[in-house]
Parts: sequence; C-alpha cells; structure tokens
Amino acid sequence: MAQLEWAIGLLAGADAAEEILHVGGLEQEQPDIYKGWGIHLESLHEWAVGGSRRTLYLLLGSVGFVLLIGCANVANLLLARANTRRQEFAVRASLGASRLRLVRQLLTESLVLALVGGLLGILVAYAGTKLFVALVPEWFGVTDLGIDVTVLVFTCALSLLTGLLFGLIPALQGSRPDLNESLKEAGGRSGGGSRGRGRSALVVSEVALALLLLMGAGLMINSFIRLQNVDLGFDPKNILKAEVFLAGPKYWNNIGGDMKRVTPQGDVFFQQLVERAEHLPGVLSAGIGSLARMSPHQFRIVGKPAQPIKDLPRAAFAEVSPGYFRTMGIQLLKGRLLSARVEGAPWAVVVSDAFVRRFFPKEDPIGKVLYMIVPSFGANHDVEEAHPREIIGVVRDVKYWGPRNKPPLTVYGSYREHPSDYPGGSYSFHLWTTLVLRTRVAPTSLARSVQHIVAELDKDQVVFDTMPLERMISSFVAPQRFWMRLFTIFGGLALVLAVVGIYGVMSYSVSRRTHEIGIRMANGAQQRDILKLVLSHGLKLALIGVMIGIVGSLALTRLIKGYLYEVKPTDPLTFLIVGLVLIAVALAASYIPARRATKVDPMVALRYE
Repeated sequence: MAQLEWAIGLLAGADAAEEILHVGGLEQEQPDIYKGWGIHLESLHEWAVGGSRRTLYLLLGSVGFVLLIGCANVANLLLARANTRRQEFAVRASLGASRLRLVRQLLTESLVLALVGGLLGILVAYAGTKLFVALVPEWFGVTDLGIDVTVLVFTCALSLLTGLLFGLIPALQGSRPDLNESLKEAGGRSGGGSRGRGRSALVVSEVALALLLLMGAGLMINSFIRLQNVDLGFDPKNILKAEVFLAGPKYWNNIGGDMKRVTPQGDVFFQQLVERAEHLPGVLSAGIGSLARMSPHQFRIVGKPAQPIKDLPRAAFAEVSPGYFRTMGIQLLKGRLLSARVEGAPWAVVVSDAFVRRFFPKEDPIGKVLYMIVPSFGANHDVEEAHPREIIGVVRDVKYWGPRNKPPLTVYGSYREHPSDYPGGSYSFHLWTTLVLRTRVAPTSLARSVQHIVAELDKDQVVFDTMPLERMISSFVAPQRFWMRLFTIFGGLALVLAVVGIYGVMSYSVSRRTHEIGIRMANGAQQRDILKLVLSHGLKLALIGVMIGIVGSLALTRLIKGYLYEVKPTDPLTFLIVGLVLIAVALAASYIPARRATKVDPMVALRYE
C-alpha cells in the first residue's frame, strides 16, 4: 500500500505527495521511520539526463573546435583559389559582370562543395557511430546510436551554413579585383599582402584550436596514467566476485515494529558457501565480505569521553570471513587477522591503517575496545551492540570505491559475530555479501560453478553481478578512459587538419614567391638561407598560434577539472609537451615546401610568369 501511495504522490505532484506522506499515508503508518521526512520532486527527464548535460556540452564543444579547424582549412583553400582566378574575375568584370554576380558564383561553388562534403560526412558518420558506441562505457547508458531525420536535417543545414560563412570572405575578396593590376602579365605574383595575412590568420587560428584539443587530450592521458598506477591496497588480478543476498523467512523474520531478527541459517549458508567454493578446481582461496555493501556505522571507543549516539564518529563496517584478507591480497600491518569463531571469546575486529591514524595517532590500537552502533537507516532508533569488539589487527588501507576516492576508515568484523536483532533495514547488510575467489584459471570460467553451489545450498537464492574484480575496478576509471580516448581522437583530427593547413599555406606561399626566391638565389643566397626563410615563416605562425592557444587553454581546460585526477588544469609539463609537439609538427609540415623552395632554378624562376 505504501509503495502505491508513493507512486500516486510522485505522479500527482509535490503537493499531493506531501498530502500522502503527512496526512493520509506513510507518516501515520510508520511514524518512527517517516516522521519529519520531506519530498524532493524532479522531472523524469531531469533525473535521466541532468547529470550528463555538462558532459554533452563538453562533447559538443570538442566537435565544434574540429569543425572550425576544418572550415578554416576550406576557407584557406577558397582564398588561394580565388587569388589564382583574379585575372579571370578581372576579365569578367571588364566584360560587364557585376560584383553581385561574381559573389553569387563563388558562394554557389562553396555551397556545393560544403553540401557534397556534408553528404560524404554522413556516410562516414554511420561508421563513426559504431566506433562511438564501442568507446562509450556502460555507465553512459548508450547501447545503440543511429542517425535519424533530425540529425540528417541538422547536418545538411550546418554544412550549408558553414559553406556560406566561410565562403563569404573569399567571395568578397575575389569579386573585387584590381583591373589594372590583375590584367598585367605578372600581376598578382606575390599574392597580395592582405590576402597573405588573411591566410596566415586562419593558420594561426587552426594551430590555436588544435592546441586546445591537444591540451585536453594531454591532461586526460596524464590523469589516466596516474589513475592506472594508483595502489588500491589489494590485488584484483584473477579474482572472481559474486553477489549473494539471502531473502525469505528462512533467514529473517519480523519480530514487531521495525525490528527484524536474522536466523542462524544465514551463517550456516555463508560458511558452506565458502567451504564449497574453496574446493572448486582452479580456486586458490575463497572468502566473503561486504565488498559492495560496506555501510557506515557509528561506534564508541571505550575509554573516550561519552557522547550521544548522533555525535559518535563513523567508519565503514564490513563483515568478512577469515580467508577474505588472503583472497583479496590485503596486507597485515600489525597484530593478527580474524580467525574462526571461538564460543565465549570476545568479538574481534581488524581496522584499517587510516582508522588508526584518525583515532589512535599516538597509541597502540591493539587491545582497544569498540562498541558498534547498528544503524536503523531513517528509523531514528540506532542500537548499540551489546557485545564489545576488541581490535586485534591493523591492515592496509583499501580503495574499495575506486582509485579516485580516498580509502575509507574501515572496521572488519567476523560474519559469525553479529547481533541477532536489527532495527530498520540494516539486517539486509548482514544478509547481503560478496563471495570472492582467487583463481589460477580465468575467473569467468568459474561463474557457472558458483551458481551451482548456491543453487545446491538453497534453490530459492540467486547469484548476481558475477564478474572479475578487475572488470569492476576498470569500470571505476571508465569515464576517464572514455574522455581520454575521445579527446585523443579529436586532438589527433585537429592536429592532422592543422598540419594540412600549414602545409597548404606554406606550399602556396612558396609557389607565389618563386620569382622572389629565384632573385635571392641569383644574388648569392644559399639553399640553407632559403630553407631558413621558409621555415621561419612556418615557425612564426606556429608560435603565434601556440601562444594564443595557451591563453585560451588556461581558461577552457578548467571545464574538464572534474574529470582529472591529481593533475591541475594548468599543469605546466602538459602545456610544455603539447606546445613543443605542435611546434615540431608545424615545422615538419613546413619542411617539405621549404625543401622544394631550395630546388628552384634561378634561371627558370626569373622567367616565372
């Protein structure tokens, strides 16, 4: 009934939900649990995609940068093409063609070029979507991606818009020829200072945009390498993990109010599960632990000043078997590990090194006594355990929740030493455990064997989330791996386009300066002088672009700060490496035209045009 009322409340809106909660429903049914609760209401759309909005904007911005670099290349080519056709336009203008007529012709050519490019891009996109889905981690929720009518219309419209915008300037320049200069035999040999500056400005913008994307890729790669090298505190190799939750009246029953009592059958089940798993072929050791459900428990340290329960400190509490530490590869630092339960002996716990540093910085923790508080999870009647727990050992810190998170303050107790009565829903944490197997064979090959063991012990119980522990750890760094690959792809495309742009401008510049180069060589210039002349021009453009890109990166790389690990968005080493790589690539792109310039025959060059 309560679940139905919740559904009605959520569908009817916030006011109706409050009415159900406080007047006609949950608070009256279970006042100990729901007294003082409120309603937080949000749309299903916001709940589903709200957290991904920033990610999608970042992706859109990266694609936009690549598009701008490509458009700059096209604009450069159109400028060069318009410059080579200056005499043609001069003849047309002298025969009566208006400037509007020339602009319309050039824009039509650029629009046709853009539309053809867009259609070819759509064909490439069909393969690109498959690659994107392969790169996207499971947490992103993308299993299939297609190109619908909306995408087709948007792509074609964007192609035409870019063709119009980046073809407009070349069209305006080409439609305004100097008739006297253009109709001369050698007119336009140098290409014109303003046109040369325009092409150089486009190359500079390409280099700057390429540096922005390469900087993002460099920061992501740096961050991912650091994540991969993080010491988790345990060895996840060759470990199979499987989740088991014991449900049904055989393992727990309601004893009144919100109190639940667990039966001894749960301990028997877990003990037999570990014993049978240890005897599977290919298994080196086995254990159980609350790997996925380590719940924060408050605790009281005997000998410390008394505090109300609500003010007591918290630590992650896990119920484990004696073989858990060996199976996980968790190192013992001090004392001893948990062993088989001895009737009448005090309950024992092992704590993490972070726990010791926090609560016993100058004391020996061995022999100290704790009282754990069993949480009621909203019922407001947490219960202190009747049995004290003695600290018998200290183990290494473990980053259970991934390399990006700090290791929790952890208390490990035996799965055999626990209260029988639990408030609220805390009993479920005792009945939900993770079986871990260290194997000498492929972990996945034992998944079916684990299912058979559980079915033999109790056919009504199921095993879920069975996977190698390495896969689970890999999922923790999946977002960083995804963004690293994506930025690397975008950065690589941007670098290739920038190289093409630099090469195109330098080649065109050399072709337009053939006459000048011939004169220089006729007056005694050596090949190395010509090589230096051309390379210095390419280096100048690259340096200006790198400087502008660095300034932009100082602002824009902060947008990916949340995706980085132990790397600042302004990491100087990454900035230096990316800048040097881009300059080196720019020089390499300028070298081929420069080498061609050194092969110019002065006699031929002096007769050029």
